[in-house]
Amino acid sequence: MQKEAIIIVGAGPVGMTIAEMLTKQGISVTVLEKNNSPSKEWRASTFHAGTLELLESLGVTDELMKRGLIADKVQYRDRQTGLYAEFDFRHIQSETKYPFRLQLPQSTYVQVLYERLQECPHATIRFNAELLQVEQDEGGVTAVIQTPDGMERLRTPYLLGADGARSAVRKQLGLTFDGYTYEERFLLVGTPVAFDRYLPDLAYVNYVSDPEEFLFILRVPEAWRLLYPIPPAITDEEALDDENIQRSLQRALKTEDRFPIVERMIYRVHQRVAETFHKGRVILLGDAAHINSPMGGLGLNNGIHDAVDLGRRLIRILQSQSDQESELATYTTARRKVALDYVKEISEKNTKVMKEKDPEFRLRLQKEMAEQAKDPQRCRNWLLRSAMIASIREQGIGEPPAS
Repeated sequence: MQKEAIIIVGAGPVGMTIAEMLTKQGISVTVLEKNNSPSKEWRASTFHAGTLELLESLGVTDELMKRGLIADKVQYRDRQTGLYAEFDFRHIQSETKYPFRLQLPQSTYVQVLYERLQECPHATIRFNAELLQVEQDEGGVTAVIQTPDGMERLRTPYLLGADGARSAVRKQLGLTFDGYTYEERFLLVGTPVAFDRYLPDLAYVNYVSDPEEFLFILRVPEAWRLLYPIPPAITDEEALDDENIQRSLQRALKTEDRFPIVERMIYRVHQRVAETFHKGRVILLGDAAHINSPMGGLGLNNGIHDAVDLGRRLIRILQSQSDQESELATYTTARRKVALDYVKEISEKNTKVMKEKDPEFRLRLQKEMAEQAKDPQRCRNWLLRSAMIASIREQGIGEPPAS
């Protein structure tokens, strides 16, 4: 077993997942987080069936089930004409014991793992520790970090970059992050007021088509959330103004009621994938390796899948059961394929059906979705793919390299 701890940069959901996975095998880790606490970000809030199955091995799925909400349907709606397609998870109840999406903010998941890691003798979590530089040689990696007490140099056999879309690790490796950025900014708003009081039969997960202002409506334990685009002419300050937010909620819910606001956040949406997910002994995972549109709730889940895949490979490498370069090359190939052929494709399609401006093409897309939802076999296939069960079955998670 290694003498020096594996360094994980980033105390978000992906970094904490692989920390939990490695420490359960007695492998020491040091998690570096530039902020003064674990990530409190609410943004991601969906755990898919495929992810819940993977997390069983860490013993956290039962805890998440106690804290989350079950969404057993996904609805596609038109802002003017209403519901046009509903995907019912009962079509895959014979495929998984989690035939639903579990709605739970990523901050709750991070807190669950943080509490567990605090009790683990193999885990060290260092806050206010910012990565400045990465140096590596054949034997390992040196991380230069800035702390309140000054600069330090830490040695590790492997450094894992789980430090988000602006990844300092990826920048240190000089890797390209190919893709594009959506022209729209997105505003996420949360309120404790129940939206189904205004829109009858509303599910917990809803994609609402509209050529001018499409909507994503979903429920989490603490709030109902509304995600919508901000026109280019509107500044961030104007978009965040209480009156403008109230008007957006009133338009979406067809009411003149006013709503208490418990969260508001603007962010840009990207579709990008790094050219490779590893260079030597430095490895990327989660948003540091790939980012995508939130339309599908796939980003957080795909990052957790990265963590489980990589964790299995590192365990084999450290136990001298497998070759480092073969394992990491297979990791990059498999996880890039999932990011491009599954996550990107699903999220782009969801975004397109919501924002399509051509009326005839929009109706055609909606008709296709409606027909897919009504056909049991096509609905099953759609659910297996969107629940990330298909990507696990077809690409595997942490499978040994082909001999």
